[in-house]
Amino acid sequence: MYNKIIIGIDESYTRTGISIVADGKLKSVSSIDFKGLKTKSQKRKALHDKLISTIDKIQLRASSILIIVERIRTFSKNKNDKFNISTNYIKATGALIASIVDSASEYGIEVYSVDTRSWKAQVVGSSKGNNKEGNKMLTIRHVKRLGFDVSSVNKKGNIVYNDDASDSACIALYGFIPENRQKLKLEE
Repeated sequence: MYNKIIIGIDESYTRTGISIVADGKLKSVSSIDFKGLKTKSQKRKALHDKLISTIDKIQLRASSILIIVERIRTFSKNKNDKFNISTNYIKATGALIASIVDSASEYGIEVYSVDTRSWKAQVVGSSKGNNKEGNKMLTIRHVKRLGFDVSSVNKKGNIVYNDDASDSACIALYGFIPENRQKLKLEE
């Protein structure tokens, strides 16, 4: 029996990372790939089913369970270093987070969000990668150091990395850094 389990979710309509950390130790790193699903509604339903299945497996193994998702970015930089806002991204991601909140509410589990820069800086030491590799490799290497391989070989024989799974693991780990609790925002 664990005191606390945190499910970290890196949500996206392409592939959503879902990881589990129990009492500060990474236990599971995975993702759900939405290939073959045509609509956002179908993808939200698939995520709902996966999340319910995950909660069913762990609900009796901890005194407390919570979920942390990546917070919606309201502004992002484009190639010319100008900030822009994407209404379609905000609407679609808001619906995805609402689906997660609704799924969790079936079990009385609260869902919090965290800013990308905050969890990356606190868990992997920086929110910026070097120019050669980019910032995706920071979380991939961190998760690999913790004993989880998030790589696979594609049809062409190239090694590909599941950065969504590794990001979700780091998001879940973030919840166990005590000073970060005040940086989490309750999603309702």
